[in-house]
Amino acid sequence: MSAGSDASSHPVGGTQGDPARLPRPALALFDLDGTLLHETEWLPGARTVLDLLTAAGVPIAFCSGRTLASLKVLVEDLPEIGHLAGNGGTLIEARGPQGWRPLASHGLDADTVAATLDWTQSRGLETWMFTRTEWIVSQESETVVWDASVTGSRYRVGGLDEVTDVVKMAVVPHDDAQRALAYELPISGVEVARAHPRILDLVPTSALRFKGAEAIVADLGVAWADVWAAGDGQNDLGMLGATGVSFLMPPLRVADLSPEGRGAGVRVEADDLSVVVEHLERALAAS
Repeated sequence: MSAGSDASSHPVGGTQGDPARLPRPALALFDLDGTLLHETEWLPGARTVLDLLTAAGVPIAFCSGRTLASLKVLVEDLPEIGHLAGNGGTLIEARGPQGWRPLASHGLDADTVAATLDWTQSRGLETWMFTRTEWIVSQESETVVWDASVTGSRYRVGGLDEVTDVVKMAVVPHDDAQRALAYELPISGVEVARAHPRILDLVPTSALRFKGAEAIVADLGVAWADVWAAGDGQNDLGMLGATGVSFLMPPLRVADLSPEGRGAGVRVEADDLSVVVEHLERALAAS
């Protein structure tokens, strides 16, 4: 099943809704790669956004395709990050006085994993598997080494058909033909979504719906209408279409959202994080 083509649709406009009437954020949800981070470096404006939210007492969550373990390392020195949704929204945890506690999880059953693996491998697609605690690859490819160096995630080389307790899979297209082929995956309950220009995630349909944000919203007891979000990938679209305010970072456009998602709140096409800073400062000053 496909979450859509890899290319963005034609835009309907830079903004949907009234950006002059933004609610004070009760929660801020952020994708990481391409939104706040470029590989290992914070993008310009990222720390300003986090500092503004922290000073205002707004809870912050990272919702990312990165492994949960690597996200915990990333936020060791960022105590303001109170929630994480890792592995493409399949594993969601909250931080408390005693450390991290699980909130919710999504996974792929054994039959679905076997059928998906047979399909990807029979078509020559480099395939990765992720469990609650591990990242398993069949070969140490250049993309595996690059991803590990960027995210700090640890991987092991092993037989993929022996892996159990799978929460997410991924494929690495090596050319445009392989990329187009991956979107033809016919397995029910599995969605293909661009997590990074080099990587396509294969996630449970339930995880793609909100990228794990639903468990965070429920844990904090806030209304979706009062939540802000920012993201740049296909796997962010469900989250971005559910919140009261969302910022679509390149290459995403408002038209990439579902019709319901476009109309559910204020939608801003943001070329960079300075746009987020501008809107956030205005909303906080007015509250």
